[in-house]
Amino acid sequence: MKTIFETFKKSIYNPVFYHTVASEPLGSIFRYYSKVTLILSALMTAGLGILLVPAGVSFLKERAPEMVRSYYPAELVVTIEKGEVAINMPEPYIISGKGDTLVALKKQGLENIFVIDTKRNFEKVKFDEYKTFALLTKTEIVTRSDSGQITIQELRRMPATTISQEFLLSWVEKVRGKLGYIVFGGVIAAFVAITLGYMVYLVPLLLFALIPFFIAWLKKTPLSYGGAYRMSLYAILPALALKTLLNLFGVFFLPAYFTLLVFMLIIALNMKEVEQQNLFENK
Repeated sequence: MKTIFETFKKSIYNPVFYHTVASEPLGSIFRYYSKVTLILSALMTAGLGILLVPAGVSFLKERAPEMVRSYYPAELVVTIEKGEVAINMPEPYIISGKGDTLVALKKQGLENIFVIDTKRNFEKVKFDEYKTFALLTKTEIVTRSDSGQITIQELRRMPATTISQEFLLSWVEKVRGKLGYIVFGGVIAAFVAITLGYMVYLVPLLLFALIPFFIAWLKKTPLSYGGAYRMSLYAILPALALKTLLNLFGVFFLPAYFTLLVFMLIIALNMKEVEQQNLFENK
C-alpha cells in the first residue's frame, strides 16, 4: 500500500518519474491502475453508502407506507391484462400533488403526479393540458423528465397485474423484510458499476495519449505512442482521484471535460526538460 501511495504522489508532479515510465512494462502499469481505481471505487462506494443508505432505509421503514396511503387512493384499482389498462373509476382519473410534492411539481410547471385516461390515445397537447408527471393510457405509460423530455413505454410485455393500495402496501412490506439483502446487493452493485466506470477510461486514454505524444514531437524528444500511453495511465489517476474527492463532498455536476483538463495540466507540468540524456525510451 505504501508503494502505491508513493507512486501516486510521483504521478501528481515528478518530471523525472514521467521521463522513466515510458519504458515500463505495460502489465505492471495496468496492475497499478487497477489497484488505485479499486481504492477509489471503495472510497466512492463508502461515501455514497453513508450518504444514501440511511436515507433509503428511513424512507422504506417510515415514509413509504405513508406515501402509498397518501397518494394512492384506497378505492382505485388498476388492472393490466394483455398489455391493456382498465380501472374501476371514472376517467380521466387524476392524482394531484400535495405539500412538498406539489411545490416540486410547480417548479416544473406541473400540478399532478399521475393521470389515467384509457379512453383516448396519447396526444402531446392533452398531456400538456393535464400538467402531469405521468400519464397512463390504455396501452402506454408516458412520463416527463425534469428537463421536459417525454418518454413513452408500451405495456404489451407487462405481465397481468392488479394494482391497488393493498397490493402496494404488501409490496412495500416485502421490501422492508428483505432490506438487509437489498442494501448489501445495492452496495456491491454500486462498487462494481463505479469500478467499471473507472476502467472505461482505458479506452479514451488511447486518444488522450496523443497529447504527450504531440508535446514530445514539438520538443523533438523521442517518445513512442506506446510510451505516451504509459505516461497517460499514470497521469489520469490524479485526475480521477480529484474527481472522486469532489464527488465525495457532494460536487456531482462536474463538466464532462473536467478529467481531461486535469490530465492535460499534469502532463504539461511533468513534461518539463530535465538534465539528462535520452529522456524517453522509444518503445
